[in-house]
Amino acid sequence: MMSKKWMIMFLFSFLFSGNNLSAQEVGDSLYPSFFADDELLKISLYFDITTHIRKKSEAYCDGQVVIYDSPADSTVFDVRCRARGNNRKDICFFPPVMLNFKPDSLFTTEGYLAKLKLVTHCVNSKMYEEYMLKEYLIYKLWELVSPYALRTRLLEINYYDIGERDKSYHCKGFFIEPLYMMTQRTKTVEIEGEYFHDAVINALDADRVAFFSYMIGNTDWRIKSSHNVKFIKPADESREEITAIPYDFDHAGLVNASYANPSEWSSAKTVTERDYTGRCRDYDDNYYLLIEEFMAIEEDVYETIMNFEHLDIRKRKAIYRYIVAFYKELKKPEAFIRNIRNSCMDRY
Repeated sequence: MMSKKWMIMFLFSFLFSGNNLSAQEVGDSLYPSFFADDELLKISLYFDITTHIRKKSEAYCDGQVVIYDSPADSTVFDVRCRARGNNRKDICFFPPVMLNFKPDSLFTTEGYLAKLKLVTHCVNSKMYEEYMLKEYLIYKLWELVSPYALRTRLLEINYYDIGERDKSYHCKGFFIEPLYMMTQRTKTVEIEGEYFHDAVINALDADRVAFFSYMIGNTDWRIKSSHNVKFIKPADESREEITAIPYDFDHAGLVNASYANPSEWSSAKTVTERDYTGRCRDYDDNYYLLIEEFMAIEEDVYETIMNFEHLDIRKRKAIYRYIVAFYKELKKPEAFIRNIRNSCMDRY
């Protein structure tokens, strides 16, 4: 008699065998970009969730993802799946997923996609889904601040287990744009490394990350050791001038996750307490310029927060008040600069 596990896999393969041709043929035409708009994207993901939850392994397993282009149309892609995320593998019942698409199967209007990071609900509860949605919102706020932003796409996901437990989950999550796709879009190149001389780091860009991190209450980043930052430089310049790109915001005060703590290099007592962890400067030019930049997008920030209907209005108002407190500080620039001078760091 066929085991339950193999019966599920047989039915799964049979169900989607008719769609596999379209998945292969998609390479002959361009698939729409995942990141060109903010409309909720519906997908189904089939893989060995039993092992994913139990072992949280970085070993890949086979699966398939179904992308619903419309209520009447879908496309199936073969993928390999594994757990990812150093901290979240320890924290999460359902850790984040790396999707590795079959070679030459997913050509989008913005380039070839090989790997996609999927941020999951982490734990099956409304509270943890709200954490995930708040982190997604932070990525959208960073897009208002800098052109060098990893874009995201919010997802409605049906997970189907082809492992032993045969469970299914219906949750939200989001894709994160691969860095190589962002560099193509911004005409930059990735720079790998953990330690850079101060002279090659773009000070204004680094301070912009520090301002944004202060705004959202995030100390879980550091240019030294490349902690939750990636590095790029202009593609058409031989001289290295490195720009830091922040990511991974679940420890921010705006999210206020129950498991989050301030970083060891921060003097903050709680994650909701703002602490400026940017590098100290012996000049104020960057500070004043960035205050102007952030003031110029104030209304856009509020609008992005209040229009984010995937969080209930009470949660949106709480985030709004948290950000308003930041802008109240900016509106007294001399006092704000004195404050960050008292908490800034002597090195990156």
